[in-house]
Amino acid sequence: MKDGGMEFRPDADDPKRVHIKGGLPEGVAQAEITFRARGGWPGSRAVRRSGAEFARLSTTTLNSQGGWEITSTQLALEEAAEYIRQVRRRLEARDAEIRRRREAVDLRCPSCGADRAYIGTLGFITANTRILSDEPSRLDQHVVQQHAYRCESCGSMAYFADGYLPHPLPGGHRS
Repeated sequence: MKDGGMEFRPDADDPKRVHIKGGLPEGVAQAEITFRARGGWPGSRAVRRSGAEFARLSTTTLNSQGGWEITSTQLALEEAAEYIRQVRRRLEARDAEIRRRREAVDLRCPSCGADRAYIGTLGFITANTRILSDEPSRLDQHVVQQHAYRCESCGSMAYFADGYLPHPLPGGHRS
């Protein structure tokens, strides 16, 4: 079951593993908490939280050479629960900030004052120019996704880069 930036396996009530991709401390790309009990190979086995004796936290960070580094730490069950609570608090703060930013966007047309309507995602092709020429290089083309809003009265457009805010924005009804 997914919960924002966390995925509980097999379920949130009594998981064996918690995969975390959002709400992590600075520098940590992803983390996993595995609930464990002594026995099995290599000395402990993954069990549901209700039968766990301890937890193992594995974090993935980017090292100074640009490669990924995985660090594993043994935690007491209460420490693991506190780590999950901290992640939830960061996710809630992130969601509140996104809501605040979304609600702050004014989708009224500056020309005529009418509300703009969401028309979907458009792809813009971008490219660097060739050396010694103003022609675009075909080898260097990229498609940049933009969320588009159009004024139904005068046709003016507003674009928002993909990946920053969830779309459609409040007030930007679909046309």
